[in-house]
Amino acid sequence: MSSLTVSAAVRAALLGMPLVAGAAGANPAAAGASGQLEEITVTAQRREESLQVAPISVTAIDPATLERRQMLDTKQIVFNVPNLTGNNNVGQTTATTFFLRGVGTTENLATADTSVGLYVDDVYVARQAVNNFSLVDIERIEVLRGPQGTLYGRNSNGGAIKIVTKKPSATPEATVSATIGNYERWEVKLGGNTPITDRLFVRANFLTQQADGYVRNLTLNKDVNDTDYTGGRVAFRALPSDAVTLDLALDYARDQTNGGYASDIAGRLRPRTSSLYDVVSGVENSGDAKTFGASFNARWDISETLNLVSISGYRKVDQDLVLDLSDQPVTLYTLFQDQSARQYSQEFQLNGGVGDALRYVVGAYWFDEHADVDMTDATRASPTAAQARFNKVFTVDVESLAGFGQVEYTVGAFTFLAGIRYTRDEKVLDIRQVSTAPGPLFNFDTAALNARGAAGQNISTDRTFTKTTPKAGVNWKINDDHFAYLSYTEGFRSGAWTGRALRADQYVNANPEDVESWEVGLKSTLADGRIRWNNSLFRMDYTDLFNTLQIAGVFTIQTADAQIQGLESEFTWRATPWLDLFANVGYLDTEYKGSRPANLAPELQRSPETQFKVGFSVDYPVGNGALLINGDVFRTAEYRISPANLAVTAPLLPPTATLTGPFELVNASVGYRFGDAGRYEVRASCTNCLQEEFSTAGQFIGSFATVYAGDPRFYRLTGIIRF
Repeated sequence: MSSLTVSAAVRAALLGMPLVAGAAGANPAAAGASGQLEEITVTAQRREESLQVAPISVTAIDPATLERRQMLDTKQIVFNVPNLTGNNNVGQTTATTFFLRGVGTTENLATADTSVGLYVDDVYVARQAVNNFSLVDIERIEVLRGPQGTLYGRNSNGGAIKIVTKKPSATPEATVSATIGNYERWEVKLGGNTPITDRLFVRANFLTQQADGYVRNLTLNKDVNDTDYTGGRVAFRALPSDAVTLDLALDYARDQTNGGYASDIAGRLRPRTSSLYDVVSGVENSGDAKTFGASFNARWDISETLNLVSISGYRKVDQDLVLDLSDQPVTLYTLFQDQSARQYSQEFQLNGGVGDALRYVVGAYWFDEHADVDMTDATRASPTAAQARFNKVFTVDVESLAGFGQVEYTVGAFTFLAGIRYTRDEKVLDIRQVSTAPGPLFNFDTAALNARGAAGQNISTDRTFTKTTPKAGVNWKINDDHFAYLSYTEGFRSGAWTGRALRADQYVNANPEDVESWEVGLKSTLADGRIRWNNSLFRMDYTDLFNTLQIAGVFTIQTADAQIQGLESEFTWRATPWLDLFANVGYLDTEYKGSRPANLAPELQRSPETQFKVGFSVDYPVGNGALLINGDVFRTAEYRISPANLAVTAPLLPPTATLTGPFELVNASVGYRFGDAGRYEVRASCTNCLQEEFSTAGQFIGSFATVYAGDPRFYRLTGIIRF
């Protein structure tokens, strides 16, 4: 699209369209007769500040908005943030793939890092394998769009998603919630907070979810893709003095399923089924994922203008998978994958200021990860052919060190910002493959790969990456109601390996990914605080943008240069003290630059040209309670769920096999909150109320194209008691 067209689209969005909300207030009726929106506080710059003066494109979602828009886990954030797409990773209900502004990765092995950073209480979560956290007892979610190359942990080229949990406090409280729904779904949530002493508090929650599957396996004659989830969290807060705050949190979750199953839509090996929710696989798929995490955050307020923060984190994940990737009665491709990973991280931040003009943050970061993988690809050329098996056992060790700083200086209405981060990543791969195919191409180890590297193949199993990424910007506080900013940022994601390749000669290094980004934004508070309207316009230039795909049945990584530009707009209007109207819109214009590998499609994957969401929330006083009504519609334009050019990578398949959309999702709920301080609540709700059928991911190999269906219509009846 030409720059003239982009400019026209920008003017339309910024000047004429009734666009959207990042986060509605917690309770419209509670705002009083003035009906003003509540102020939203974010920590996008590693300190608390109002959303309306944060010089970054960020969406903030509070607990009330989570409930209204029925965001039950991290995957469902994607339908509520401009230019964010996401889905369960291929066949894995516990793994969520995020793409922000057209940038992300579908690989969940430690041989390639993610490019959208996920953080839980400021602790970076490295692996996608078990990152679909249930959103229980959440204080807020912040989605930072665009490269976060200065202040945030690792590999956040596309952006960062921050989950901030509720902290223990001195106020006793407890909540019991129970839900029933279709597919024999039921869930129970328990949560509470209590002081132990006047300086020690504890908070805990528990969640269990059970449901039958929503996909029908016609060969096995049973429902599959069921739900069996149990998880919990306990947190402690200690205040040894007025200047010191200590937070310790522990969490555990286990998610089991007899899924996930995909449907073959190619129509070559067998006729297509009538629905994506019908499959014919003869394999008993399964998934079992466990995660345990611990964090210890300490803050020392040295003075009124200076504080020291320590963030310590640990996470261990285990995931076992059996997946039929072909959806045939006699499988053509089955993946057996067992992986475990553990990570440690430590970060120190010194935040301070001098007078009202100068503010700064400096810090250091250390990250260490060890991942073990045992995976087998079992393939056959046809249902009657013998099965070949390729078993890989490998480890990946990662150590990352970084130092960073950012300073802001205010002169009148303008604030000038400069930041920098230095990163050093070291990665070591140790591997051994044994297969039923003869010869050294299919049976090799680390030493054999290094020998190939010495002979000229682009492979090294011990790699070190260093990068310095700067940031600069200027902010303009136009007046109390309008705030503008301009920023330039660079980002970095360290290199990778083609971890799923089946042959020694297909194991190659992938280059590091670099990005340069420009962004301009305008944040406005209008109508005496009843309207919040935030807009951003951006351009990003990528060098060696990662793409994971299959070529002739082989998983590989391709890189190419790309340019991405677009806009985002978020709008909230408190029309009355009891009615909120909201909308958001995202627009993307993406293209590869320079020479593009022929096996990549011309368009970037998961980059719909337009996305938008519109809706309303009612909190209307009735009797001794309030009537609660919520409704919204999400729409996305067509986009690719694979970067592959099927004319090259799988010429037998229809070129449209990798496309999904356009589609619309309608969600609604109605409820009543009553009793003292809203103690009781009942609510009926549905997601995808009109049963829209759409695909979110897939495998496109040889003569089959298997795609995974998005969630069908779910309806629920929920009761809540607050003590």
